[in-house]
Amino acid sequence: MWEFVTKNKNDIIYLSLLLFSVFIGPYYRRINIIEEKKVVGSLLGLFLIATVSGYSALHPILSGIFGIMAIKSTTIQKCHVTTFFFMFGYLTIFRLGERFGLSPSSGHTNLIEMIIVLRVVGVAFEMNGSYLAMMERKRGDRRDDRPKERDEDFVELINPDYVNLFHYTFNYIGLLTGPYYRYRTYDDYFKLPFSKHVDCFGFTINTLKAVPLYVTLYLALSHLFPLEYVLTEEHNSRHFVYRMFYPWLLFAAFRQRIYAGMTLAESVCTSAGLGAYPVQGRNRSGHGPTVGYLKMKQMSLTDAESAQYDFKTVESMEVWGCETVVTLRDSMKVWNKAVQYWVAMVVYKRFPLKAFKIHAALFVSVIWHGFHPGYFFCIYFCPFYLMAEDLYYHLYYKDATGTKKKIIGFIMWFLRSHSESYQAAAFLLLSIDRVWAYYSSVYHYWYFVWFGFFVLGLILNRVRLMLGPRVIVHSQ
Repeated sequence: MWEFVTKNKNDIIYLSLLLFSVFIGPYYRRINIIEEKKVVGSLLGLFLIATVSGYSALHPILSGIFGIMAIKSTTIQKCHVTTFFFMFGYLTIFRLGERFGLSPSSGHTNLIEMIIVLRVVGVAFEMNGSYLAMMERKRGDRRDDRPKERDEDFVELINPDYVNLFHYTFNYIGLLTGPYYRYRTYDDYFKLPFSKHVDCFGFTINTLKAVPLYVTLYLALSHLFPLEYVLTEEHNSRHFVYRMFYPWLLFAAFRQRIYAGMTLAESVCTSAGLGAYPVQGRNRSGHGPTVGYLKMKQMSLTDAESAQYDFKTVESMEVWGCETVVTLRDSMKVWNKAVQYWVAMVVYKRFPLKAFKIHAALFVSVIWHGFHPGYFFCIYFCPFYLMAEDLYYHLYYKDATGTKKKIIGFIMWFLRSHSESYQAAAFLLLSIDRVWAYYSSVYHYWYFVWFGFFVLGLILNRVRLMLGPRVIVHSQ
């Protein structure tokens, strides 16, 4: 028992701090003076950073402060670009600090730094987006290429001062593991009455109830099927089918860890009431209400008391969806949804060269995760798999019905799950020598399988083109 505690000391501390953040939520929610509530939230955030990171706490604190200075030292027209490059530049120095003689930081400090980057860069893009929306509204202009959400999203100019930027950056809610939420969501939390009328306790209990299962499954799977085993001679001497399917078990354990962490992080939000909006807003993870936002801001107390609420704004994972969706494209939509939203809004929709949007989004996603080759192997294979998957989806699955659709759906689910597990092996092994060692032990087979499926799909699509209507695959 003591050996287990010693080996997992940092994880136990981190888990304890997450549970502490959940526990204090009701008390934090009851603070009625807005400025006092903001100060307390920031102090709690700084306490969490210091407890997790020790001396390394200087990194997330300094990067947050310097990022705020970058925002306010440039014009609102350019602050998003300046802040983006500064924050990712600091993230690079932070990650490579050991090569320059700096003391290494823990993985948990790295997680906090990642959240700080999302918040500071995200608010800069919000400020610039609101400015562009105000200018367009003033001119009576409406461009077709800008995000649809902007019609009601930016009902006023978002331009917080230094103090409010500081409080947003370091508020304890979501600071340890996420989820990412916008400055608008943070500001609404203090100005709108929703957190006082939603059943925070009920939502929190409902969210937390599956955590013991996730933790138990993670501990069992990681003990029975350790990651390092794939690098041993014993593993390499096992049957090829065993080596081929071992990543399924590794990825299953990894998913349980992520489910547990993300669920606890969501519970921190629900416990405090942050991210609660009436359901009629058609709330979206990361974004918040997508329709009727202006009416929502003007909602009376009577209507607020009787409204139905959800916390979809701070929902990171759809666990059942992650386990059951048929395609990789759909799997990406239900995995770490708040961060996916950030990448889409900050990188994909803002990148000026249309042909390179997806590559820019993937590159930023890789850099945000870390500078390990395994992340490139994992994340950059996704669009290639999607090329083949989209062909078969439109050829066979999309218009299928009944038993035929179930059978085809199971086959596509199996291939999607297998591809994710194969990619996850690289994500977990990280370094090029370890990734190459495992992939070599299975002869890099999945790349050949994918290429064969892709070529076959092109041929089948060509045959259908000659025999009937052409299959049109839309890139999303």
